[in-house]
Amino acid sequence: MSRIRQPRTQGSLGIIGATGLEIGPLRKRVELIERERVGSSRFFRGRLYGKELIVAQSGVGYGCAADACMHMIERFSPLAILSLGFAGSVDTNTKIGNLLLVTHLLWIKDMESLQVEETYTLDKGLIDITSNLLNKHGVEFTMGRVLTVPHYVFKLDERHRIRRALKVKAVEMEGAATASQTRKHGVPLMALRLISDDMSTREIDYGMMVSPMGRPTLRGALRFSLAHRGDLLEILRFGRQVRRLGTRLSRIGARIVEEITFLPPDPVREMDLHGFRKNEPDSFFRPTMMGNGDT
Repeated sequence: MSRIRQPRTQGSLGIIGATGLEIGPLRKRVELIERERVGSSRFFRGRLYGKELIVAQSGVGYGCAADACMHMIERFSPLAILSLGFAGSVDTNTKIGNLLLVTHLLWIKDMESLQVEETYTLDKGLIDITSNLLNKHGVEFTMGRVLTVPHYVFKLDERHRIRRALKVKAVEMEGAATASQTRKHGVPLMALRLISDDMSTREIDYGMMVSPMGRPTLRGALRFSLAHRGDLLEILRFGRQVRRLGTRLSRIGARIVEEITFLPPDPVREMDLHGFRKNEPDSFFRPTMMGNGDT
């Protein structure tokens, strides 16, 4: 079992995703203790494999994700946060069903200029641990940079332009918001993205028919049907595909929860302001692999 040392002595593991399709299957595995709703976000506190989890369904988009992550940190004090979700590939070698272990999250606000507002480097300790666990269980994955965009990107020429300009593997709409809050509050973050659509996917704007919570709405469905006449079979196929991917993402997330344990630091050992044990500058206690022979 992989272990993480953390500066906090209380708290739980936070897991955050935008929609019920992404986070719902995992939430159903959790033994529920309490739930609450804040704005567009839903929070579920419970236990899985004997470990306390806070599962948040944030809603779609940067603002919803930022608010949900901020509330999770301030209300529940998680030791670390795992961001789970889908992404659209902008790389011809990254296909539907591929798993991305995210190394960096880039954020842009302007789709015309593609100017990067911020780049977030995710926690190396958590990345190393997750990489080892995925390899241990034979889960294929690639590592790379992912771009957070302000709206759903469905046109292929726009995806090609993003790839050429920014050298990312995929796009999504929430990751950088979560990263902004975890950086601000000093909470380690790791992110996994499962590719739900790739460069071979037809140019269908699925984003227009869902609410901020990621649920189809009647108004959205009417607008969608007018914009994409004749695409009903493709839409149904995509819906089944996404549900299968959500179930797979849940299994991967549950496996990570099962095999990671958080160890609080030794309360007797004094730390300096930068997170190092005094007189031991190499003992940085952000998430690191604790060797016990089974990863």
